Amino acid sequence: MEALSSYSQYLELIALIIGIIRYKEFKNHKFKYILYFLVYVVLNEFAAGVSYELFKIPNTLLYNIYILIHFAFFLAWFHTLLSSAFRKKIIRIFFILYVSFWFINAIFSGSIADNFLSYSFSLGTLLLIAAVAFYFVEMLSREVVLNITQSPYFWVCFGILIYCVTYLPFYITLLFFIQENPIILSVVLFLINCIQYCCIAIAFIKANRRTIEHPLETN
Repeated sequence: MEALSSYSQYLELIALIIGIIRYKEFKNHKFKYILYFLVYVVLNEFAAGVSYELFKIPNTLLYNIYILIHFAFFLAWFHTLLSSAFRKKIIRIFFILYVSFWFINAIFSGSIADNFLSYSFSLGTLLLIAAVAFYFVEMLSREVVLNITQSPYFWVCFGILIYCVTYLPFYITLLFFIQENPIILSVVLFLINCIQYCCIAIAFIKANRRTIEHPLETN
C-alpha cells in the first residue's frame, strides 16, 4: 500500500510540473491559486513521508492540518469565483462554519496528532460539493455547454466533485457498516486521486491566457 501512496505523490508532482510549465497562461488569473495550493500539497506529502522518521511527528497531525487547509482554501477560492451575492454569502457562512467546526473537532478529539478528524473531513466534503454545485450553476448559465470542457475551472471542479462524491460514501460505508479495511481504502483512494490529479493536469493544459475566465482584480 505504500507503493500506491508513492504513485499518488508522483501524480501530484506531474500535475505540479505541468502547472509550472504552463504558469504564464494563467498567472494573471484566479486559477493560479490552484498551482500554489498544489505546491503545498506536494510539500505536505513529502513532509508526511519523513516527519515521523526524522522528527517523530505523526503523519496524522500533518493530514489533519491538511484537511483544514484543503477545505478552507477551496471554499475561499470558490467564493472569489462566484458572481451571485447570495451564493457568495452562503459560501462565507460555509467557511466560518467549517473552520469553527474543525477547531471544535480538534479540541474534542483528544489529540489531532493521533486521531484522524473524520467528522471535519465529512463536513468539509459536503460543503465543498455544494460550493462546486454553485459554481457549475453559474457556469452553465453563462457559457455555451459545448465550450465548458475548454475551461480549466471546469476540470478542477470535475476532479473535486469526483473525489468528494466517490470517496465520502465509500469511507462512511467502511467506517460504520464494514470493519474498516485499510487495503481497500488505500486502493480506492489511489484510484480517486488518479482521476482528481489527471483532471488538474488537464486543467493546466487547457489554460489559455486569451480565453481563461476570472482575471485578478486590479485596483
